Amino acid sequence: MSALLQVSGMRAGYGRVPVLHGIDLSVEDGEILGILGHNGMGKSTLLKALMGIIPASGGTVLFDGQDIGRLRSSGRAQLGIGYVPQGRGIFPNLSVRDNLRMGIAAHDMDEDDAIDRVLADFPRLERLLDRDGGALSGGEQQLLALARCLVSDPDLVLLDEPTEGIQPSIIDEIIDLLKELNRREGLSIVLVEQSLDFITALSDRILLIQKGSIMGEVSGSDAADPALIEEFTGLGAGSAQTAKPASGALSALQADKAPKETPANTAGSRPGLGTPAERSAAPASLQERMSYMTVQRPTHSQMKEIVAELGMHMSDERIQEFLDVMQGTLDAYDVVDSLPDYLPPVLYPRTSGYRPTPEENPMNAWYVKTEIKGAPRGPLLGRTVALKDNVCLAGVPMMNGASTLKGYTPDIDATIVTRLLDAGATIMGKAHCEYFCLSGGSHTNATGAVHNPHKPGYSAGGSSSGSGALVGAGLVDMAIGGDQGGSIRMPASFCGVYGMKPTHGLVPYSGIMPIENTIDHAGPMTQTVMDNALMLEVIAGADGLDPRQYDVHTERYTASVNRGASGLRIGVVKEGFGHEQSEPDVDAKVRAGADVFRSLGATVDEISIPWHLYGPAIWTPIGLEGLTNQMMIGNGFGTGWEGLYTTSLLDYHSNWRSRADELSDTLKISMFVGQYHLKHTRGRYYAKAQNLARKLREEYNNVLASYDLLLMPTTPMKATPLPPPDSSLALWTQRAFEMLPNTSPFDVTGHPAMSIPCGMSDGLPVGLQLVGRRYEESTIYRAAGAFEQAGDWRNM
Repeated sequence: MSALLQVSGMRAGYGRVPVLHGIDLSVEDGEILGILGHNGMGKSTLLKALMGIIPASGGTVLFDGQDIGRLRSSGRAQLGIGYVPQGRGIFPNLSVRDNLRMGIAAHDMDEDDAIDRVLADFPRLERLLDRDGGALSGGEQQLLALARCLVSDPDLVLLDEPTEGIQPSIIDEIIDLLKELNRREGLSIVLVEQSLDFITALSDRILLIQKGSIMGEVSGSDAADPALIEEFTGLGAGSAQTAKPASGALSALQADKAPKETPANTAGSRPGLGTPAERSAAPASLQERMSYMTVQRPTHSQMKEIVAELGMHMSDERIQEFLDVMQGTLDAYDVVDSLPDYLPPVLYPRTSGYRPTPEENPMNAWYVKTEIKGAPRGPLLGRTVALKDNVCLAGVPMMNGASTLKGYTPDIDATIVTRLLDAGATIMGKAHCEYFCLSGGSHTNATGAVHNPHKPGYSAGGSSSGSGALVGAGLVDMAIGGDQGGSIRMPASFCGVYGMKPTHGLVPYSGIMPIENTIDHAGPMTQTVMDNALMLEVIAGADGLDPRQYDVHTERYTASVNRGASGLRIGVVKEGFGHEQSEPDVDAKVRAGADVFRSLGATVDEISIPWHLYGPAIWTPIGLEGLTNQMMIGNGFGTGWEGLYTTSLLDYHSNWRSRADELSDTLKISMFVGQYHLKHTRGRYYAKAQNLARKLREEYNNVLASYDLLLMPTTPMKATPLPPPDSSLALWTQRAFEMLPNTSPFDVTGHPAMSIPCGMSDGLPVGLQLVGRRYEESTIYRAAGAFEQAGDWRNM
């Protein structure tokens, strides 16, 4: 046999964190190679690097004699490498037939012939062709993922944890199928697994991986030592009668990779496993549980850690008693695991897109470019849209600005994505945002800073930095932004676009990565007021999946844009001006904007709301303790609410703990404050701030009983210079948080607030903020439309 795949010295990782350390391996034509190891040892990263999903930072990869190191995953697929990711990666809301079609798309094959050919090996799927992928059982989904991979007739298949969460009967079916394809067609396979039974049943050779390095090699049968169960799967026998310590077995494998012949290796016994009589003496309870378990059980050592973490004290014997009694309760998790997840449908075809070159992306505003066309008719037909990269777009990579999330691909569309496409919009890609959205500047994205469209080297604002830059540069008509402390309005102010933070809950947040439920907002960023109102009409309204939505009221917002400002009562909030960081030209431009409203027939008075100055302080415990508890400790979603949980995102994001040093400094400082108070002041200040938020809301409402709108600068300053990469921590964090005083209060009160451009100074835009009563976005659009029609804001 000749080597089909030859890997030498391959290194790879995520950002600055190395995971693989000089991997050497080869796969012969027709060989099945197994790779066995714990979670977190680099198995999945190895397959992703072989497929080109993450770039290798060193070494060579030869496939059929060709160096494929510089090829993207799509190029490797066309050469004959197939990949089945952990978690299956099917489109749950496409039919089985359409999932198979997605596997054919880039391979120039006859669609019907290819599907007929693969169904001959997957007869179970034939009767399911018109059923949605999400309606299949876990095992059927795994068969579909395999079939979708094999439909393009690859020479080599990379399989990532194919037995995870599926019933034993289908595991046996997969074993038989892969053996037959290997025998009949010479299919080569690289398989990563934790299941000893599965990997030894299939593999010709098995490599043992620990902490990103290959530590040993054995034949498939030699690896069936029960001592390795505890070492590699954590499925101990659950009693004191466990096999010999696995560390000894691993040491033996590391010391001598070649299998040894011993007198016990006679017919009827397997090397390393003992005689049939010895095998029958192994604890039956382990083997019985392993036959049906799909969810990994806690080991004794894991339970010991949990007991200590909860402040309890127990003997080893008492812990074992609890472990034994817990098994029946844990069986319920197997039932939940066996059921298909209940996710909303993905309705429009798309490709995964591509990372644009620096020439295509001079502002570094795009993360992924694609083109997903919506319905052939609708109010947004012909409009181009960019999505902030915290919005789930099925099949298209998402990293939310964070190196720790890079490599994640959503399996659902956010509610607002479906609504945009239903309205005829064309989604052009994902726009960069700040590292987990924790910055009002545009310098924290893991790929580098996003530049202002009006002045390179200056901030585009954050956290919806790419959205603001792309709309401000005229590269898209509109974009989705997210706002927890001002992250729609601040980039709108810096980039000279119209950015609306709607009433809390008006736009469903389902399918968008949360920060903290009580301050999460999503909304439109556009080049014109009419487009902003039109986009809000499309995306607003209850979806039945978002706990933030409790008394939603929508209107036809476009009807207000041309009504004029005459008769409106506008209060210019004194406390919105003259902050320590305020720039005189910004205050002056915004006051001149207030004079424009006077000239348009509005009544404009200066008013005082002293509590406005408390707003940023009230926001701080809610934002920082909330994000620490929900977005980080709670893996993005936490508990205690009904609605749509994006489980694939929760799973992927939870890995931040193993790479916490990579988190941005702005996120770290937020977590340090949040965790300190969660631990040492018991969350008291989060609770008190939520109480004070009601008081702050009432203070604004008291004034809004007499005035239709409040007016103030959106940000106290224009766009600031981007801090250099080697800047001090003080400057780095200052550039992230200094622009929040007028935006953050309305995230905790939930009032609608919009930034409109009102002039230029030193070549940079100035933003004016209008704030309205709850669910009275129409009044804001009425004023903004009149202001826009009063003249070109660039010349004001």
